[in-house]
Amino acid sequence: MKTQANQTLYNLIRAYMHSLGTSRTTVVALKSYMEAVRRLKCSDADFRFMLDRLNAVIKKTEPKVIPLVHLIEAFEAEMAASGNLSLDDAKKRAVESLLQKLESFQTATAEVTRQCMHCIAPGDLIIAHSATAHIREALVRAHKELKQDFKVLVLKQDFIRTRELIDDLRRHQVYHVLIPEYNLSHYLGSASKLFIGAVSVTADNQAVTGVGTANVVSLCHWYHVPVYLFVESIKFAHRALAEQRIHNEEQHKTEADFTFHMKTFSHDFVDLKMIDHLVTDTGER
Repeated sequence: MKTQANQTLYNLIRAYMHSLGTSRTTVVALKSYMEAVRRLKCSDADFRFMLDRLNAVIKKTEPKVIPLVHLIEAFEAEMAASGNLSLDDAKKRAVESLLQKLESFQTATAEVTRQCMHCIAPGDLIIAHSATAHIREALVRAHKELKQDFKVLVLKQDFIRTRELIDDLRRHQVYHVLIPEYNLSHYLGSASKLFIGAVSVTADNQAVTGVGTANVVSLCHWYHVPVYLFVESIKFAHRALAEQRIHNEEQHKTEADFTFHMKTFSHDFVDLKMIDHLVTDTGER
């Protein structure tokens, strides 16, 4: 059942995913969960019920935040196996479990960053356009730590998605060019690689990605620009694309005194056949 409170949480998580990327949203969600558990005041009997209710909502976000879903499912199993505990002991066990999962996920993300760094070669012109944290960090660290000489072609989509990447590249003096996404065709003859991230990779081999990614991947695939997808292994979903709950909405909009009805989707999807290199925390698949 989709209550107003649930819908508000779904909207909030989508906003975080849009501005921070899925990996950082997962980290923020786990930290918030731990803080909520620490502050929770209830009876011993109600504790498990309240956890179950929150877990059920988290697992039905639009779209599904697959790494968070996997971690919450493992958390549920651990709490179920811990038996009947007092409230204080149950809260302590819950926080310890969530902290362990947070640290494990951060380790995986750090390894994806390292893998990404080593996919950058001298002379590359790398196309980047997403808020994916490990790609942004890899570009900076390849420049600073590995002293690689490369350029970044940043595709402007909207202010939120582009600003953080540009700020980091400027701050660390990574050479970059900013262009509108629709001008990419002018650079496809000189681009070396496209780097993208994903919300999840589905059981039917589709990568759920940020809006605009599918068009960019299609152009790069057609022009034989290698496409690199960097994703933590925990983002691999057990179910098909149709069950990933990609959010869509219909609304009336007015521009220049013209009113029209428009349907939008929160995320794109890309067939793995269009991906040349699928790189995870365990290496290239």
